[in-house]
Amino acid sequence: MLNEQDRQQLHREKQAFRDWWAGDRVAPFILARHRNYRIWDVVCPNWFVSLRFYVRFAVMYVIGKCPVSWLKVWLFRRMGVRIGREVFIAPGVFLDAFYPHLIELDDGCILGIGCRLLTHEITAGGFRAGKVRVGKGSVVGAWTIVRSGVTLGQSVTTGFGSVVVRDVADGVTVGGVPARPLHHSGALQDVEGF
Repeated sequence: MLNEQDRQQLHREKQAFRDWWAGDRVAPFILARHRNYRIWDVVCPNWFVSLRFYVRFAVMYVIGKCPVSWLKVWLFRRMGVRIGREVFIAPGVFLDAFYPHLIELDDGCILGIGCRLLTHEITAGGFRAGKVRVGKGSVVGAWTIVRSGVTLGQSVTTGFGSVVVRDVADGVTVGGVPARPLHHSGALQDVEGF
């Protein structure tokens, strides 16, 4: 049972989340974890919100398995993802079903096989939710994970298997865990056709 102080804190956190949600959501929402109540009580205050998440998760999981990019683009748009023109989504891509409307894919970007765009995360210390934006002409490499609240600028490339935890400026190539700018000798220019 919650004491009065915990109830007031829970009420303040619910209001802070509603205010963030009603605002521009530029900065990520971060919530510290408490011993006396669950984070879930703040972000999913009733059974209807929880049920909606599970249904949306199942639908988006199936969409992600579809092998046809144009169909996935069309279906993900119906789920709330903001997708520009000429976007390619490879098979096995996972777009976070918790807040799909916080994902923005600008014109001409490519999402590689099995990449993950996450709009929320729960850790031992708390909860974080934020927009994920992939800029115009950017390529998210296969099996890359992009953290909530991260923006990839225009013409960004992430190496396969990277974990992107910070914003990436226009035209930068990153790779690794966590992803860092890559300085290469221009090996791609040596391959015919590049």
